[in-house]
Amino acid sequence: MSDVRLTILGAGSLRCAPAIVGTLAGYFGERPLQIRMYDADEERLDLFDRLARMCFIATYVPHELLSTTDPGEALHETDGIVVAVGANCARRYLRATRQAGIADVGDLGMVEQAVTDILGPVPPAIPVLSLLDPEVQLPRATYQRLDWPGPLEANDRQTLPFQILRWLKKEEPVTDLISVYDQSPLKAWLDDPRSAEVILGTPA
Repeated sequence: MSDVRLTILGAGSLRCAPAIVGTLAGYFGERPLQIRMYDADEERLDLFDRLARMCFIATYVPHELLSTTDPGEALHETDGIVVAVGANCARRYLRATRQAGIADVGDLGMVEQAVTDILGPVPPAIPVLSLLDPEVQLPRATYQRLDWPGPLEANDRQTLPFQILRWLKKEEPVTDLISVYDQSPLKAWLDDPRSAEVILGTPA
């Protein structure tokens, strides 16, 4: 049985990545996952790549993992996409790809621009799940959306990188992270991509 190729766009998101990693570490589907994590921030991508590998080892899941700063590589022949692109990833992506500079459209505007560019070549039949703010519209006729995970408070944004380092240094068990997401709605979507709310977007 072939692997399910799952792409995580914005795998360096401080709000979304811990929840995604914790979920995937506890996910045992009918078919193995081949996970491709993309982020334009190489440092954050490396951080969550290391955390994911540690969590996967802890739970003995057979997932394969590829992390890349090339969205085309992450999306190549994908079977499903989770969109978690934050402002940091969007800003870096747009700076690298737009020669004319970035318009001052605010964080949500930058995220929408970046996601529109990245998802543009993806065939409309590929299931897409958005974890983004509801104001960010994806360039798809329809897609799925979850109001999950919750917003990240300013204090949590400052302390979370240190918590991740404690996990990576084995000062605290990663099982604490994994257990929090035992009932994650992302697992339901992985089992059935129609399980989340259907959003009517702009035509692809």
